[in-house]
Amino acid sequence: MLGKKAFVTDGDGGLGSSPEVTVHMTHLPRSEMDRAPRLLRRIWLAPRPAQTLTGIALAFVLPWFAAWMADDLQVFERFPGLPFLVATVAASMVGRLAAGLIAVISSGLLIAYFRVPPSHSFDVGEVRDVVGLLLFMAIALMIAYVLAVRDATAEREGRARAEVQALARQLAAERNTVQLVVQQQPNGVMVVDADGKLTVVNLQAKAILGIQDVDGARSSLEIPWRARHADDHRSPRWDEPLARSLRTGEVIQGERLQIGRLDGLVLDLEVDSAPLIAPDDGSIVGAIAVFQDVTERVATHRALEKATRSLERLQAVTDVALSGLSFDELAHQLLERLRAVTEADAATLLLIDRTGTALVEHSTVGIATDQHEAVPIPIGAGIAGAIAARRAPLVVRDIAAHEVVRSWLSTHMRSLMGAPLIHGDRITGVVHVSSTQHGRFDQDDVDVIELAASRIASALEQALLHDSRSAMAHALQRSLLPLRLPVIEGIDLAASYHAYGPNDQVGGDFYDVFPHGHGGWGIVVGDVAGKGPDAAAIMSLAAHSVRALARNESEPSTVLRALNETILSDERVPADRFVTACLMRLCTDGGRATLSVCSAGHPLPLILRADGRIESVGQPGTLIGILGDPTLVDQDMDLGPGDSLVAFTDGLVERRERSYDDGLDELRQVLRGCADAAADAILATLERTLIVERPVEDDVVIVVISKR
Repeated sequence: MLGKKAFVTDGDGGLGSSPEVTVHMTHLPRSEMDRAPRLLRRIWLAPRPAQTLTGIALAFVLPWFAAWMADDLQVFERFPGLPFLVATVAASMVGRLAAGLIAVISSGLLIAYFRVPPSHSFDVGEVRDVVGLLLFMAIALMIAYVLAVRDATAEREGRARAEVQALARQLAAERNTVQLVVQQQPNGVMVVDADGKLTVVNLQAKAILGIQDVDGARSSLEIPWRARHADDHRSPRWDEPLARSLRTGEVIQGERLQIGRLDGLVLDLEVDSAPLIAPDDGSIVGAIAVFQDVTERVATHRALEKATRSLERLQAVTDVALSGLSFDELAHQLLERLRAVTEADAATLLLIDRTGTALVEHSTVGIATDQHEAVPIPIGAGIAGAIAARRAPLVVRDIAAHEVVRSWLSTHMRSLMGAPLIHGDRITGVVHVSSTQHGRFDQDDVDVIELAASRIASALEQALLHDSRSAMAHALQRSLLPLRLPVIEGIDLAASYHAYGPNDQVGGDFYDVFPHGHGGWGIVVGDVAGKGPDAAAIMSLAAHSVRALARNESEPSTVLRALNETILSDERVPADRFVTACLMRLCTDGGRATLSVCSAGHPLPLILRADGRIESVGQPGTLIGILGDPTLVDQDMDLGPGDSLVAFTDGLVERRERSYDDGLDELRQVLRGCADAAADAILATLERTLIVERPVEDDVVIVVISKR
């Protein structure tokens, strides 16, 4: 609106409302160098060529009449030159100095020719006649010049007056145009003079400020309003933009001001102001302010900020729903978030019981309650029952004025706000927040809890489904793992399974211990590629097949080859699925323990000798389910007293931030500290060091076989 200092162009130093115009004639239309030639032209020639020609004609004719009058009329005997003077004056008045000069010359020639008067009174000599003639011509010429100058000056003044009047009319028209434009401005405009007196207040300014008549002598500081800046501090009148620009010469752009009108209406204004600067000396002769009503824009901005805050608060509540927590953990986290964003003292979740006719308090955060009593709240009874019956949010400004079923509410809380949990068309519970202050909650909080309740209902429903699927997955996983390890004379066995990923997904890692061949024991550790139902199905097929095939086979490689044929021939196994496995046949005879180890693409087991040495056992073989004729090799070894064998899946040593070999090196380092330890102790050390302290990124199986 205003970006530069304004300059005064009229006579009173401002955009005045008075129709009078003061004009300072500081220059004429032409420059100073043009003035003298123009004046000389006006002295020498008449304004129009016709006048000049007429004057010259008179200058030739009138002296003849003058000569006749001087010769024939006795009245001019005493003053014979008077008719010639009259003729010269007449010619000069019509044709200016050019005509007067010709008239003087003509008169001089006639006088010299006729030597009037006829009586030849000039008998004193030729010299006196010549002097008299010259004197007459000088006087006539002077009179002609004076008359020409007078006429030229009068004409010049007339033209100047006409120019001044035209300039005044133009200035008045421009002033009227400016005032009309100012009055029609969509923004409010106020102008003050150097004394702070109002000179212009347009219609929009009056409408915005709620004033009808503004006395031109009134100061802008006397207009009745109460102003506050955008930072909510009270603004003294002398510090408002218009007064500040007048006082300091400051150019102000986009300053936000809130005013309270006499009619009680509060408006937000955006104000630009600038000083009015005199062009001659640079002094401040006034100030102008242009302002607009931005109340609606500010309200829209505040509504947008409010909506943004509500979304942020709602997001803070519902983000936790994506964390994969159990139902109870999720409920606790949701209540904590809801209590925080509503700044409440307590938050409570109530769920519909099995009968569908009552609510039962599930959990409360922020205060210890009598939740253990599990008092059913019939639908429609108490505050929570009323929310469930109405299926709509409810704000209770004073709990004491309502029926309360749970005693802790009336004892500790003063106000409450709640909303129903609705999933689909079914009500599943109620969530409410409570405060120790009366009237704590407002409409903003209602909007938040209503939106949050919708998200919470969906999140809790998903958590229930997640818990159900997780229970099913754990049950399936347990069914595929041995319930207990067998007791083998002279041998300690220890094994564990650690799942990674969502609880509702079954992993592909497995282990089992079963009879193998004639008098031996088979220990298998395997890993199916992938997770989920497909992996669980293949894992079940592999585990049961190995157990069945090993019953009558003595060589682990023969069992694994048969497993490979089973996997390849089963149409239910996808082509991109494969299995890695390590099968070991343990035989104990007369205090001696021997192992036959065969690996099918599986990490090789490690043997920790009693003296602390660590050895790899077996040879890498072909993955199961890939080739029809896999390469599988059995390797036999003895397990002496104090020796331990550790078989594992790749999840124990693989991490994204390091290589597989680095993981193996760390496993070897940990095992060196477990020399001569029992199987349970070795397993516990591996779990603590490589799983708990270094979170895994895949399922893990560990089996430890120790010779006592």
